[in-house]
Amino acid sequence: MNKNTLSMSFWCDFQGRILDIIQDDLGIGHRVNTMGNTLSVLIDSESLEKAFNFLLELREQKVAFDWPLGMKLGENVELFYFSGGISEDKAFIIATKTHGNLQNFYEELMKINNEQANLLRKTIKEQIMLSKEVGSGNKVETDDTQLYEELTLLNNELSNTQRELAKKNSQLEQQRRKLETLNQQLQTTVDELQRTRNELIQSEKMASLGRLVSGFAHEINTPIGIALTATSAIEGGLERINLLLRTEEVSETELMEVLDKIGQAGQLTISNLRRAAELVSSFKRTSIDQSLETKRLFDLGDVLQDSVISLAGKFKHTAIEIQINCPTGINIYSYPGAISQVFTNLLLNSWLHGFESGQHSGNIEIKVLSAKNQIDLIYQDSGKGMNAEVLKNLFEPFYTTKRAKGGTGLGLYLCYNIVVNQLKGTIGCESELDQGSSFHISFPIETISDDNSYEIDPRQEKN
Repeated sequence: MNKNTLSMSFWCDFQGRILDIIQDDLGIGHRVNTMGNTLSVLIDSESLEKAFNFLLELREQKVAFDWPLGMKLGENVELFYFSGGISEDKAFIIATKTHGNLQNFYEELMKINNEQANLLRKTIKEQIMLSKEVGSGNKVETDDTQLYEELTLLNNELSNTQRELAKKNSQLEQQRRKLETLNQQLQTTVDELQRTRNELIQSEKMASLGRLVSGFAHEINTPIGIALTATSAIEGGLERINLLLRTEEVSETELMEVLDKIGQAGQLTISNLRRAAELVSSFKRTSIDQSLETKRLFDLGDVLQDSVISLAGKFKHTAIEIQINCPTGINIYSYPGAISQVFTNLLLNSWLHGFESGQHSGNIEIKVLSAKNQIDLIYQDSGKGMNAEVLKNLFEPFYTTKRAKGGTGLGLYLCYNIVVNQLKGTIGCESELDQGSSFHISFPIETISDDNSYEIDPRQEKN
């Protein structure tokens, strides 16, 4: 036998009791003395039934070769190949790490060098020769020999199948681990994309608030400037009256003219300061609604009007006319900031895409239809419209045809996200080239009953 091959050989009886250990390269023979003298102390629990069948074949056939059985080596279980032969009332068994053959078995058997070994060798040779006489014209094949060959063949096939299954299981386990790793990497990528999407949406909202502030600053500059000019005129008129009163004779006509100019300047100051106050209130409502995202009771028409006012700076010097057709007194309990955000984005989309940054003239109409538990909003512009490809990808994130002019591709995606996820509604668009665009938005509203308490719109509170 190969000197580098670890093996163990021993004598045992037909019940599996170990009688004598001949060779112990594995260093596990002490278990026979400390744990019991049966073969079970050496064999893994999952191989015990197979070890019993090995002993059964050994007893019936007098010889058995290459039975794969698991042996316990410390904390591990390793596969060994068992071969054996019968001599009188006991069996000689050898276990090796590699597949054995008859010559190796004989070489190991010769190490015993006694009469029992010679007798055992003779018995094994007779049994092997008998099994080779199948089909010979001089000898008759017995049923036992045929059964032995069939069982041996089946055993070899079973061993091969077990090895193939073990190999397949190992490959499947490796594939499972690779899939787990890929799944973890994919989940990490999805989480990162989700965080990036949320950050971009938040950036778009903050940009919208920035545009709101810019539009408010531009819009409020006019009434404040006029009020300041009128106040200066009042101040000049008062100085003129002071000079007139210091003279010996005061012209009544001249005094009345100065007082009339002061009155006109005062009225102009008051009207423009009121306009500025309305703009401040509108800005306050819109900015709070878009930043807090809270649900409250509000007038839908006022929110739509505030959205238009917030973009007055964009549309002021254009030939685009904006019209809101909303019945008075439509008070709903919903998210005013979300609705304002949707229509702010739609107006900006029309200004940038439909009317080429306000260079073309046209009309924008916002129509409100109210049912019992639902609001329908129709937004139409007479801009240049869009082709089928643009219409197909209209609500996709990052899709824009004006990226070089500042388009982010998030405006209409944000509209879709707000309407579908926050308002629990639907949004769709119809458009053709040179035929304008029409958006239809529909979302449910809560029924207001007397026993429900709601946060009241500040515009509805009494002073």
